[in-house]
Amino acid sequence: MINESIEVWGYNSYRPFRIYWILEEFNLPYKSYKIGSRTGETQTIEYLLMNPKGKIPILKHKSIIITESIAAVNYIVDNFDSPLGFYTPTSSRDIAKIDEWSYFCAMELDCLSIYTLRKHELPERSGLSIIYGESDNAVKSARKHFDRMIKACEKDVPSSEWLFGDRICSADIIFISCLISAKRFKLEIKSDKINAYLERAKNRKNFLESFVKTFGSHNDY
Repeated sequence: MINESIEVWGYNSYRPFRIYWILEEFNLPYKSYKIGSRTGETQTIEYLLMNPKGKIPILKHKSIIITESIAAVNYIVDNFDSPLGFYTPTSSRDIAKIDEWSYFCAMELDCLSIYTLRKHELPERSGLSIIYGESDNAVKSARKHFDRMIKACEKDVPSSEWLFGDRICSADIIFISCLISAKRFKLEIKSDKINAYLERAKNRKNFLESFVKTFGSHNDY
């Protein structure tokens, strides 16, 4: 597929970060609209016509609009030629295992842990309790669940390289995006192996470039 026009809407969040990172990995040109959540920018008539959910991010390619970050990452992988340093699965086993990682991250790490903290933590801890209400039980449960899930997946994280060998893949991007967000919400990653894996990602050029484009600086990870 020839790239005629790629747009990304959203920044300053780990979900649009996933899209910026995959685009950097694939060396694809794109236009970025740096609008934030809860700024009013996602509630305009023009934006709601693209995404009635009124959230970020959006990936737009020609007439195609995708409003979920993991689906957007998969769209790039499925529709553009993979660079040499990127792993795109061809076997049914690896396709399923990458899906397994992605769904695990979306549900167990993102939804049930990180986003629960985002909603119910205090503002000084990057939370939105002034909107969704304080809930000590929800916060404690989210932190315990994160610890449990990190422990559960630790054995499948390599001591060197990436989840599927010497080339990074979409599952790495999704998993690492959750890990950096966990750091921002003061979730301790209680695994030396996973922390080392995260450090490898931080030294990757495409990670650094996409992080700066998303968050404005590389000093906050």
